[in-house]
Formats: sequence, C-alpha cells, structure tokens
Amino acid sequence: MGNIWMFLQQTAAATLTALFLLLLQRIFLDKLSPRWQYGVWLVLLLRLLIPAGFGGRSTVLDVSLPLEALRTRVELGLSSAYSSPFASSLPAAPVPLPPQGAPESWTDWLFLLYWAGVAVFALWFVFCALRLSLRVRRGVPVEGARRAAIEALAKEYNLPLPRRVVECRFARTPFVLGAFRPALVLPMGWELDGKVLLHELLHVKYRDVWAGWLTTALRCIHWCNPFLWLVFDKTGNDRESLCDQRVLERLQGEDRRDYGRCLLAMADNKRVRTPGATTMANGARAVKARIQAIARFKRFPQGMGLVSGCIVCALSLSLAVGAPASAAGDENTFVEAPSGMIAEPELVAETLSLAAQNRATTVAGALDAYGKGEYHRFYDGIYDELLCWAISLPREDLPAVLEQWEQEQYESSFWTGWPVEDSWRAGPVYRGLTSDGADGYLCQVFWFRDLSLESENDPRWPEEGDPWPTEYLCHTVRIQPDGPYWTVEKLAETTGSADGRINMFLTGWWDSLLYGPVTWSGEANGVSVELSCVPTLTSGEGPLGSETLRWYRDQDWGYDPLTSLGGRNLGELPQSSPIPGAFFTTIYNGMRVRVGNPGGTPYNITLEVVPDWDDPEITASGGSGQDPDRVDPGEHRYQSHAGLVYYDTLPLLKAGETTEFCKHSGGAQGSLGDHIQEFLCPDSFTVTVKVGPEEPFQVPLTPRYTTPDGGTFTLDGEEAAP
Repeated sequence: MGNIWMFLQQTAAATLTALFLLLLQRIFLDKLSPRWQYGVWLVLLLRLLIPAGFGGRSTVLDVSLPLEALRTRVELGLSSAYSSPFASSLPAAPVPLPPQGAPESWTDWLFLLYWAGVAVFALWFVFCALRLSLRVRRGVPVEGARRAAIEALAKEYNLPLPRRVVECRFARTPFVLGAFRPALVLPMGWELDGKVLLHELLHVKYRDVWAGWLTTALRCIHWCNPFLWLVFDKTGNDRESLCDQRVLERLQGEDRRDYGRCLLAMADNKRVRTPGATTMANGARAVKARIQAIARFKRFPQGMGLVSGCIVCALSLSLAVGAPASAAGDENTFVEAPSGMIAEPELVAETLSLAAQNRATTVAGALDAYGKGEYHRFYDGIYDELLCWAISLPREDLPAVLEQWEQEQYESSFWTGWPVEDSWRAGPVYRGLTSDGADGYLCQVFWFRDLSLESENDPRWPEEGDPWPTEYLCHTVRIQPDGPYWTVEKLAETTGSADGRINMFLTGWWDSLLYGPVTWSGEANGVSVELSCVPTLTSGEGPLGSETLRWYRDQDWGYDPLTSLGGRNLGELPQSSPIPGAFFTTIYNGMRVRVGNPGGTPYNITLEVVPDWDDPEITASGGSGQDPDRVDPGEHRYQSHAGLVYYDTLPLLKAGETTEFCKHSGGAQGSLGDHIQEFLCPDSFTVTVKVGPEEPFQVPLTPRYTTPDGGTFTLDGEEAAP
C-alpha cells in the first residue's frame, strides 16, 4: 500500500467481509461448533492478506469502483506525490510501504499520518512484549513436585510441555508467553489446577501465540479502523472459546462443571492484551459468553468438520479470492464507458477509474483500445474516446490527453451523437507488427474514409463501375510493456489516398504499395532489393467495416441516418467498446518487394527471400512463388503467419528499371490465441539473387524505420536513418 487510497481499498474490503462474517456467526451461533466459529475467521485473514482487487479479481462485497471514482475525482484537483488520478489505487501488497519523496497534497499528508500510526503502534506492542518478557525472565522456575505434576498432566493428554515453567508475583492467572520458546507462567504460590493448566497447554499445542502475534500485526496495519479492532477482539474470544471446547472434550462429568466455575472465578480479572501471550482470563464480558457456550457444550459429529471446511472454502472463494472481473482478464469482455452528453466531473472520474482498473493486458488489447479511440472522436458517447486513450496510453501522457479532451469538449458547440462527414468510418486495422529490438513492438494503425468530392468535374471522380477513391489515416506506434500491462505511443502520423478499391486487409491494396514500419534495403552486383513486411491484423470486433464507407455519400439527407448504413441499423454494428484483454482474430500475410537494376545490361533475376527471426522457435508458415515446397516448418514451436518464403523469377529488367509488387500467402482467422510469436514480422531477411546463368549471391540488407508513404522515423536514443 503506497498511498492512502490503497489503504482505504484494503480496509474497506476487510470491513465488509468482517461485517458479513459477524452476521453469519450470529445466524449459526447454536448450529455449528466453536471450531467453525473460529475457523470462519480464516476468510477474513485471507481478505486482509490478499490485496484488494489482486489479479483483476472482484469479490462479492467489492467496493473498489466507487472508491476508485472518488480517488480519481479528488486527485484530479491535486498534485499528489504518492497517488495519481490516472493510476489504479488497488494495492499491490497488504502492508504499507514507506513513503517515496516529500508530501505535496493533503492526501499525501494523510498517508504519512497513517504510516506514522502504524509505526507507533508497532513500536508500542513490541515494547509491551519486551517488557513482559523481561519480567518473566526474573520469575522463579517451578521445580520438584509441582513440575512433576505439570509434566504428568502433559503426558496424560499427550501435549507438549514448554521448556520453561516459572512463577511470577505480578501474574494473576496462568498464561503462555513466547512464540519461538514458549514459557508457561504461573502466579506465585498458585495452587495447581489441572483444568486451567490443560487450557494453557492446548494453547501451546495449537500455537495460538502465533495467532496472537498475527492479530497484533493486523491491529497495527489497521490502527485507525475501530471496527476491525472490535473484530480482532472477537477473534481472540473465539480462539479462547475453541480452546474451552477442546478442554471440555477431554474432561468428563463434574470436571466440566468445575471448569465453568474456574472461568467464573476469573470473570473480574483484567484481560491481558500483551502480544505473544495467551491467558484464560480475557475479560468479564467474554468470560460470560464462554460460560454460556460451556452450558451448550456438545460433541459435534466428525462429518461436521468436512461441512465446516466446505463452507469456509466457499466463503473464501467468494469473499477473499474472488473471480476475474475486469476486462483485462478476459479476451471477450468489453469495457463500457458511462453515457452522457456533456462533460461532468463525476463521469470523467468514473471513466478514468474504469480505465485504471482495465489497463490493456495484451498487445492486441492495447492496439484495440488505441484504434477505437480515434474512431470515437466522432462516434458514440463523448466518454468512449477518453476511456480508450486512458486504457492504452502511457500514464505519463494521460494528463495531456485529459487536457486535450476537455478542450475538445469546450470547443464543441453541440454534440449530436451521429457520425460527422469528415470522420474516419472504417478501422482500426493493424499492419506490420514487428519487434522493436527490445521488449516492445512497432505497428501501423489504419483508419479509412471515402474522399469527399464536390462534383463530377473533380478529376478524381471515378468512372462508372470504378471504385470510389479512398483515403487513409495511419499512426505508426510503439507498443511497450508497463509491468503486466501494455501501452501505445504514437511515433508518426501519415495520411494518403488510393485510387483502387480499399481492401481492409491491406496486403491486397494493389494501387498503393504502402511501406511497413521496417523496410530492408541493399545492393550487390548491380541488383538492388527493398523489402517491407506488411501483414494485416485485426483484433476483437472493429467499430465499422469497409462496406459502410460510402453511406453518407449515397444517403438522402432528408432521411434518418440510422437507415442509411447499407441497410444496417447503427445498433447492429460491431461492438465499438475497447477490449483490453483482446487477442488477434485475423492475419493476412504480405510482403512489399522492390527490385531494381541500377545499371548494366538487361537480365532476368531469380529472387529468393527467406525470413529470419532472432527467436529460434519461430519459422515462416507459408510461401509464395514457383516452388512452395521450399517452406519447411520443421519442428519449430511457432509458425509465424506474418512471414513468408518467396521464390520466383522476375521478368527482364532493363538498366535503370525497377519493379515493385506485393506478395502474400494467405493467413489465419478465428480464435488465434495469445502467442505473439505467431504474428511477428521477421527480424531480418536472407536474400539470394541469381542473375541469368551466373552463380547465386546474397544481398546484404540494412533496416530503416518507415511510414506508409516511405518516410522515416526514429526511436528514442537512435539516430535518424540516412
């Protein structure tokens, strides 16, 4: 727990769980054994030890979302050092972590106050334990007949005997002290009572001192939650009641009634709250309840233990462990943004808190959210765009994103909810997923729309039967890991047009051979070669397909636009909400090839291109050319659908001529899984060229980072390509 919000998440989850267990105990007070009454607190222990929302899981009594919304709304007006409105406050650990840096807001000061309270209570309890331990060390060892009687009692009931048995003048009742080397402490001159000694020896056997120390540690962590302190008192009382039950199971007849009288005699004794010590006397009120339990004493059948265990297990799964609840854990789960027509602080906070709890956990999920963000700038609710950006972008970029989003809402005079004419209508489509040489990936994200032409006098106006001109918007992005999540960073933006009919799988966009994010080029023996891997990917469900591109041009503006989407109602369009845990669902292979004859005599060229990956477990899944049998998957673990082996003889190239084309070899679709190795473009290529009858030779290639129009970009820390 690194800020006050994390503590609130953890203590709120524990409080609701404890409240439920208290109610359950009350209902089953006379129906289940003390073992169950005490054992059910294991559920609370798990809830206290498992961080709230751990692993994106949600419990039955989950209040994380309203607390996240509150945290976001409060922190948006602050500049806190320990917390942020854009980062989830779900704790990564159930214990407080030392503050990092100086406080800058009142929530930071609250966390410092809380942390100081934890330290003060911890020091106080340790001091009390050390003081009691020093006093016990000055006690008188029990020897002779008294020691022999205690040893005989332990042997009779097969119980462990502490190494030390001492008498102390300050002790009012017997108690056990110490977790590693337990000591049995008796009041000075106390007349031995086998039933009381049996109680304390049972504490030793079941290591109840350890349970006391654990409860003390939890008291320190939750020192400012008085309800949990009352619950911890209740767990201590239930532990003593269970020890009573174990004693009574070993006694018979009149001894059981005598045991009750022993407890009654201790009703006025002050209870001991020193950590590391157990005592039979735990306050008059608690003793009264224990005597009532003794009056109800009965032996429970063995099968009740199994029943109790099943109940505790079921409660643990529902109240402590929970089940996956966020979209980050499910490839088919959409994250729905709140609906609203205007920007309201409450809905902004809810949107950001939703994003913080549903960060993208897959590469496809990050791209899916990023791609739909651009789409939502013109479609659907105003909060969908903010949700998509907040799910996929680096957290350090989110303040600027929120400022830009708020400015857009301010500048919008009205919002109709319908697509506007200059919006991008198809996409997102992803192209050329390639390793960036480190832990991340490069990719191109495309959106499309038809060109808006004024009249048939425009030279771009297509002839009858020809496809309508289409233009694209492309963001070249870098996908990088952020702990268990993935973020998207825009590196370059490109726009362009194509005269031919758009194919959503851009490997077939013949009239405009676009470059992928990495282009390899080289020249040897008068032959120049340029390669760019351009497989196309989709993930989840895209907002719109290519068939909806021309709805605005063909429609009569006097009609409802809902009826103009090619006969499809807007509500029937594919789901446009982000899927943070998405997998890729389709991939179409492709490779852009350019071969030139810089100079010399005309010749035929036999070209062989073999993709290579740095990972030896990856190989190409397909091939293209005259000899498809050249593809040998071998025994590799992964077959990449993004790389193909190409082999063919090119037509005669004259001096100074260049030929370029796109080759593809199919792909895959359906539930493709989450192995990113199956979608990666090659890390390099081996190019073998044979000119006429000459011996084959290889062309060394050099990579450069490219945009679809052939421009270049650089990565952080790298020099620009020549």
